[in-house]
Amino acid sequence: MTTKGIAFGLVAGVLTVSGLMPLPALAQEPGQAGTKNLGTFSNWTAWQGTDANGMICYISAAPQDSKPTGVNRDPVHFLVIHRKGLGTKNEVQTLIGYPYNAQSANASASIDGKTYPMVTEGSAAWLASAGDESGFVAAMKAGSSLVVKGTSQRGTDTTDTYSLSGVTAAMGVIDKACS
Repeated sequence: MTTKGIAFGLVAGVLTVSGLMPLPALAQEPGQAGTKNLGTFSNWTAWQGTDANGMICYISAAPQDSKPTGVNRDPVHFLVIHRKGLGTKNEVQTLIGYPYNAQSANASASIDGKTYPMVTEGSAAWLASAGDESGFVAAMKAGSSLVVKGTSQRGTDTTDTYSLSGVTAAMGVIDKACS
């Protein structure tokens, strides 16, 4: 399992069954403090907590629209993660709600028409190039719409559309909290 795959397990533990909001708790070692909600800014919520490597801050949102409708999926979220303990910022991740088709390389995230390829593991995906993360986050702040596309193990093509309203304010909060 990759480092990002391990991170997926930690962050995936915060999502509710409803898929509407992260729970205020990360998968933690006993005795560690819970995750703190730093505020909700339109469609995005900022969080701070800890993982095995120290402080972690992230923003999360659920899609405003998912297609096709009526498909059985776990909660779907898009996240941007800062890991202070590892010295990393702007890790872009999506939890798509189903295992991706490992044979299909068509997972992508688009901001206002500019498309970024993604790599997948299980039901999570990350930008294919970590070098794109800072530019992607800048595009999120300047953009209005984020669209994530992927194909499930069963061959179902899905499209999730997120409003970027509130992302700049939420990012500002985690930038400060994990500086």
